[in-house]
Amino acid sequence: MKFNDYLKACRTRYDLTQERLVRELYAYDDAFSGLDVRTLSRWETAQTQPPMAKQVLIVRFFRRYSSHLFPCFYGRERIEDELCRAGVYNLLGKSKSHIFNLPENSFEIDNTVIRHVRSYEDMNAVLKVPHAITEAITERFYAITPGKLKAWALHPGSLFLLAENATQILGMLTVLRLKPERFDEVLAFDKAIAALDESDFAGPDEAACLLLLPSYAYNEQVASLLLLRFYAHLIAHQDLIREVGGPAVLDGGRKLAQKMHLEHTSDKEIAGRRVSAYRASLERMLINEAVLRMIFQKEECPEESS
Repeated sequence: MKFNDYLKACRTRYDLTQERLVRELYAYDDAFSGLDVRTLSRWETAQTQPPMAKQVLIVRFFRRYSSHLFPCFYGRERIEDELCRAGVYNLLGKSKSHIFNLPENSFEIDNTVIRHVRSYEDMNAVLKVPHAITEAITERFYAITPGKLKAWALHPGSLFLLAENATQILGMLTVLRLKPERFDEVLAFDKAIAALDESDFAGPDEAACLLLLPSYAYNEQVASLLLLRFYAHLIAHQDLIREVGGPAVLDGGRKLAQKMHLEHTSDKEIAGRRVSAYRASLERMLINEAVLRMIFQKEECPEESS
């Protein structure tokens, strides 16, 4: 989606004339002082576009009219197809602890697909290698058994994404949909992740918090595909997601959490390892310049300097 389309769609949805929107934006934030109808019209017709900082403010402004974070993006089908893959690279670090950085010619990236593990008939076989890899890179810190992992994957609220091509699994991203009180306990280090069971998961119509578990990818291209699907999931289910977060035991995990705009809340020494807790509201995660570059694909028009 283009920003100019989003801006015009929101303005018309809420019956705002260009004149009224200019007045309301001016009252909303001093950054819009000097804005006039001519400039707004040029934004809507993609002759120019506002700087990213102003795009963030405009998205936040329209939150006043809706309970949705992206009121004019919500409900669109195949959201991941509309996201800009190039924009996700800013979220990725270079750490080899979770991105192995294998050469691109090691496999055909164009033939890589993202599937939920529940779509496989033999889940035990499919999860075997990804489970072994995530356990190895975290030095078995989480101590999650294969049986426990499969039980979590079967829960309808879980997000177990696998990147695969015709011959191999190239990466995994795992997210648990927890009741807010269980999420709080995990990030306060009062409950071990391995101790979670079905009673800790939120129901399909309940407000929930998403707990990120260790993930990996063979290179940045695979990681970007997994993250795109994850962010599409966040947008599609925004009404029922309160917070996102998770513990990090690897430097790569800490760097990725920071790039995803998760806030560092605490550290604890566990079994001789420093474990860091990160969390953030969904609004903080999604409404920022890095994510808007992913959501609003770049226009072929100049960006204003201020």
